[in-house]
Amino acid sequence: MKIKIPYKITNYIIKEFLVSLFAVFFIFLAIALLINFVEEISFFKEKKLDNLMFTVFFLALSKTPNTIIELSIFIFLFSGIVFFVKIEKNNEINTILLSGISKLLPILVTAFLSFFIGLLIIFLLSPVSSASLKYYENAKRIFSSNENLIVINNTGLWFMENISNGYNIIRADKISNNEFNNLKNVTIYNLDSEFNFKKRYDGKEVFINKKNWKIENVTVLDSENEVNFNSKNNFSNLNFVSSIDINNLKNFFSNSDTVSFWQITKNIKNLNDRGYSADELKIKFHKYLSLPIYLFSIILLSTIFTIRIKKDYGMLIYIFIGTIAAFIIYFLNDLSIAIGLSNKLPLSLSVWSPIMIIIFLSSINLIKIYDK
Repeated sequence: MKIKIPYKITNYIIKEFLVSLFAVFFIFLAIALLINFVEEISFFKEKKLDNLMFTVFFLALSKTPNTIIELSIFIFLFSGIVFFVKIEKNNEINTILLSGISKLLPILVTAFLSFFIGLLIIFLLSPVSSASLKYYENAKRIFSSNENLIVINNTGLWFMENISNGYNIIRADKISNNEFNNLKNVTIYNLDSEFNFKKRYDGKEVFINKKNWKIENVTVLDSENEVNFNSKNNFSNLNFVSSIDINNLKNFFSNSDTVSFWQITKNIKNLNDRGYSADELKIKFHKYLSLPIYLFSIILLSTIFTIRIKKDYGMLIYIFIGTIAAFIIYFLNDLSIAIGLSNKLPLSLSVWSPIMIIIFLSSINLIKIYDK
């Protein structure tokens, strides 16, 4: 039996939904740019720059792709509401029924289209977003008081610290725990302002209390001779004062937004190998995986406020209802992830739980629409 696909109606539905999607997207884009622009203006208000407005706008723009990804769920929620209200008010649902086609067609077409767009977001937009956010953070570091550089790779953790008369380059094999207060096998290179070698410290273990680094079993090598400290005297340990605050280290490695979908599993492995739990990256990974399904379910959810209600409300009332739903979804997401980070729920389940709830509610609504 050959299934007849209504291509013309399907193409019309896709076109109309994309019109609604782009309209909502540009509204959210303008809001995101405005918020980021105001934030950067506040940061630069006391700094004297020749091209202030250009710098501020470019930094705000480089931060915006990540903001759009974070807001994508709400963009599709409002797009679905706008689209379904429009076709409901134009009696296009009845026209579809009179053509012998199920009223589920516009719902399923837009839902699967949203799923496909979700795949494009994680595969194509996430690398752009992570790269632009890395550029943003590097650029902001130039204008901030903290110009330290922190990276992690297969050779260990590396910190470059700017000091008054030069630089310290610090390397550690691994972190003893994810609180960053205990580093193993640490080497500190002390360089002058021209990057010439001055001194090197080698320690088996470092205990960190805020900016105070206590190096145990240390060996010091300078440009002229080597001085060894051992347990037979009082100099086996050395106190080293750093400008790198321990909380800055934790915040740096918690910034999962600078990692794209293609790099995230490698970064999780690197952090775990170095002793860090990488919970934030694991959550981000599951957020990437769940995004297409989330967008699919959010379109189904939007029918509850539109096709299911069947009230002749104005568009502002529907937007108000959608705003309340967006706040509930946002709260539900944050609550679920907070429970996951407290180890009361597996991290993967903490990301997927709100989606499963939305799919369950939307499926019930879909069945009721189909039975009518």
